[in-house]
Amino acid sequence: MTRLYYLEAPAYDVFENQALEKYLLENVEDDTVILYLWQNENCIVIGRNQDAYSECDLERFEKDGGKLARRITGGGAVYHDKGNLNFTFVCKKDLYDVDKQDRIILAALKSLGIDANKNGRNDLEIEGRKFSGHAYYKGKENCLHHGTLMLEVDEGRLSDYLNVSLVKLEARKVSSVRSRVINLKAVKPGLSIEDLKKALLSSFENEYKNKACVYKYDEEKLKKLKAEFADPLWRHGQKAEHEFVKEKRFSWGTLRLTYDKEDNILKDLAIYTDALNWDIEEKEYKNWLGKDIRTLKADKEKLRAILELLNEE
Repeated sequence: MTRLYYLEAPAYDVFENQALEKYLLENVEDDTVILYLWQNENCIVIGRNQDAYSECDLERFEKDGGKLARRITGGGAVYHDKGNLNFTFVCKKDLYDVDKQDRIILAALKSLGIDANKNGRNDLEIEGRKFSGHAYYKGKENCLHHGTLMLEVDEGRLSDYLNVSLVKLEARKVSSVRSRVINLKAVKPGLSIEDLKKALLSSFENEYKNKACVYKYDEEKLKKLKAEFADPLWRHGQKAEHEFVKEKRFSWGTLRLTYDKEDNILKDLAIYTDALNWDIEEKEYKNWLGKDIRTLKADKEKLRAILELLNEE
């Protein structure tokens, strides 16, 4: 029988909570699934391969007391406050089952009287409006599936600080990020974070037909991990200022390029994406530098997409 563990983050600090999540990922044992629930205070969390400076009004957000965080998974930028509940499933690869994990979330909501469904590559929606976005990490042995559950997020701050790509909005045929999302409290007034936590734990145990134990962890070991997530270089990245900028939406996500070229000779290139699965290594496109982009060829789908954008006039 699969052993179940349950854990609630003790604080609202995004870097502490990310550190605890990675600790769970690194230390999960065989035949074990962990459900971790956590909340962050006033932060923007961007995907591993995104450009912090284009995804949000970074300078103003941090000046107003917000924190920028970068996660280890792909996907897009999200705003977190205490009105959002984050969930994480952690297990070994042989127990990793996204459909089952989604089913736990949907069943928990159903028990609260909320009908929701999965739509697109990683969203849960109610009548076409998103309240939950998911991202995934698959290592050699250990896996992670995490996401947001918007209970009563401040939608004004969400839309005020996030710079959502027009390419993405047009692809979804909506006019703004605010019109695209919905809080669970708008569907079920009176719903609380505690109600949601209890429903998720109950659904987790029902799905696996076992009781969950409280997970114990070593707080001292979290300090180094917290420092890694709080590092400004990890969070902000290098600001790329190039002459050319192009962006396009593909079935697997949005691709944004900033680059310099002269007479079609590629001088520099930075690549950003909200793709959930980005398998392109830097060495695969850095060897294009100094070459005529019209003569370059690529085998991988995503490399071909990069070349397509570089060659668009």
